[in-house]
Amino acid sequence: MRAEKTIKRLAGGRRNSLVSDVVRRYMRNPAAVIGGVILIIILLACFTANWIVPEEMVTAYDTQARLQPPSAEHPFGTDNLGRDLFARVLYGARISVGIGVGATALSLVLGAAIASICAMSKKADFFIMRVVDVITCVPTILLALVLLTVLGGSVFNMVLTLTLVSVPGFVLRIRAVVLGVVEQDYVKAARVSGTRSIKLVVKHILPNALDPIIVDATMTISSMMLSAAGLSFIGVGVAPPNPEWGAMLNYAQQYFRTAPYMAIFPGLAITLTALSINLVGDGLRDALDPQADK
Repeated sequence: MRAEKTIKRLAGGRRNSLVSDVVRRYMRNPAAVIGGVILIIILLACFTANWIVPEEMVTAYDTQARLQPPSAEHPFGTDNLGRDLFARVLYGARISVGIGVGATALSLVLGAAIASICAMSKKADFFIMRVVDVITCVPTILLALVLLTVLGGSVFNMVLTLTLVSVPGFVLRIRAVVLGVVEQDYVKAARVSGTRSIKLVVKHILPNALDPIIVDATMTISSMMLSAAGLSFIGVGVAPPNPEWGAMLNYAQQYFRTAPYMAIFPGLAITLTALSINLVGDGLRDALDPQADK
């Protein structure tokens, strides 16, 4: 009993040391720290939007205040229907970031599950890889356009569409990592000792493949957001009056000469969010690399 407690204490100390090493390496990257600060501010804005601006202002029409430039009353100005752009950009962060995080999380879970099946069964691996090969032959944007045309424009359908078109890529990338882990001696020893496949995947394979998967998922969030914005921009994404950033850019293009702020602020929001997520992803990639200290 005493020996078990000692082993657990040593394991806990080792985990704490690893976490502190990751944090230390991350904090040594100024760009990653700046990206993290920007991302935290954006996430705080998402969660506290109700306390900053009333939700009614997102869809409140005021024909007397159409296309007003930025002012004290309307910090980002108003759009062609007199709606407050600051409120729409702020609440649009919830939709755009939510789509990116939701689609990435679903794709990650499905991709990890399918990749684990591929790693544990050669027959399943052969069949699944042929299906993935067929799907990847179709351009991602074309497949997304077809799915959204069939399903219709909504936040849920956007998340579902981006998940379906992204799962094959996750399967390929996670499978490559998992297959490398499967060949390790400790996995072979666990398999020989009679460990069941599910326990083997959950306890030994996925935890040891987690670092590159985390980095890949982080970088994918910005790609999902940009894809959602692009689809909404061409008119097949999130339907109005939802304040999605890409849809806001679509409305703004015809007023770019007379009211450029209608495009500037949503565009800046997309750029800053995607950039901050990419900087955080780069920082995590370096921080999770033990060779970074050498």
